[in-house]
Amino acid sequence: MKVTTEPREDRQLALTIEVEPERVEAALAKAAKSIAGKANIPGFRKGKAPRAVVEQMFGKAALIEHIMDDFGQQVYREALEQENIEPFGPGQLEDIQAEPFVLKMVVPLPPRVELGDYRSLREPFEVPGVTDDEIDHQIAHMRERHALVAPAPEGTPADWGCIATLDTQASVEGKEFIKDGDLDVTLEQRHLDGVTPVLPDFEAQIIGMQVGEEKSFSLPVPDDGDYGEEFKGKTAEFTLKLTGLKIRTLPEADDALAQTVGDFETMAALREAIRQDIADAKRREAESAYLERVVDRLLERAQVEFPSRMVEDELDEMLERTDKRLRDQKLDLEMYLKMLGKTREEYRAELRPTAEGRLRRGLLLNEIVEAEKLSVDEREVSAEIDTISASYGQRAGAIRESFSSEERRRSIHLDLLSRKGLDRLAAIARGEAPELTTA
Repeated sequence: MKVTTEPREDRQLALTIEVEPERVEAALAKAAKSIAGKANIPGFRKGKAPRAVVEQMFGKAALIEHIMDDFGQQVYREALEQENIEPFGPGQLEDIQAEPFVLKMVVPLPPRVELGDYRSLREPFEVPGVTDDEIDHQIAHMRERHALVAPAPEGTPADWGCIATLDTQASVEGKEFIKDGDLDVTLEQRHLDGVTPVLPDFEAQIIGMQVGEEKSFSLPVPDDGDYGEEFKGKTAEFTLKLTGLKIRTLPEADDALAQTVGDFETMAALREAIRQDIADAKRREAESAYLERVVDRLLERAQVEFPSRMVEDELDEMLERTDKRLRDQKLDLEMYLKMLGKTREEYRAELRPTAEGRLRRGLLLNEIVEAEKLSVDEREVSAEIDTISASYGQRAGAIRESFSSEERRRSIHLDLLSRKGLDRLAAIARGEAPELTTA
């Protein structure tokens, strides 16, 4: 048997197998006998028609197709063994040639990762400090949440800090833009995060109005923001009436506020707690961004190759997870795609770069784990399960029991191993990793 190989991109190997004529003839003769034993051939009892008659009646292609399941697979396995090829998955038949009998297969090979001198990688790590403005911003939110609100005395004009109740109508080129007979607007010169004004300068139009007063004015609709594409960049015509006004009194940023919002004796203690919370959040965010940056840097240096079959498998899993998540929301993937106006193939194509990126990062991390000789034992798995379960309070026992299966424990094992790999990568990039032992 003559076998030739030709490497292809994406960790695939083209395999051309030419089989000895006498071996092929024996297989075809056996196929002809098998077909003759099942088919009704005029002039012959079942199983008695000669090969020439069977071939004339059904064609040689039928005989070749008949031998592919057993003979073809046997030849393929022998070729892999002869060439010492370890496939990553099933091979794909690309072509068959009858004379001489030649099989052309495409074989997916295991992924290959070359890290290079990954231990020389260095990346600075910094955590931004906490500013007084950031602390003041959090305290401003607390003051807002504990504000005292009361109806404004009769005759009081609307001013900054008040809450105005408005009967509002607005249109853009004849199309309804806003219609709300009971719109509450907090008149703020500077909005806190998460608060969006009706339109820029809208609140300023209300300043000085008194309850019962009506007013008309025009405002431009910005090109950005959540205003609807048909309205952006155009002018909105407003007609509104101030139907109610409340005065909002913010508490002072003092010890009394600190004691109100939590277990703090003084404003200084509250500020320090806020500073620590912000610092912790910034560190978590910085560490996450740092790991992304380090992995990206390492991917630039490393060579990561994998067969296209792995991408297809990853896409299958991604779609399956999406479908499961949607079913939890009383939807399914087909309904979701219909809402998006996309076919399954279009959505799959959109996900492909993400699938490829996930594979590259996962394979890279696996190689780091192996190169650094990292491991996770059963005690660590059990400890992690205990930690997870404890966060569920009274349900801890049931949650712990749900992790008893081998599959769930294996999942925790892989998560911990991945975490160790990322931690080691961060240590390497900071120049803090321990020396590798040669044992």
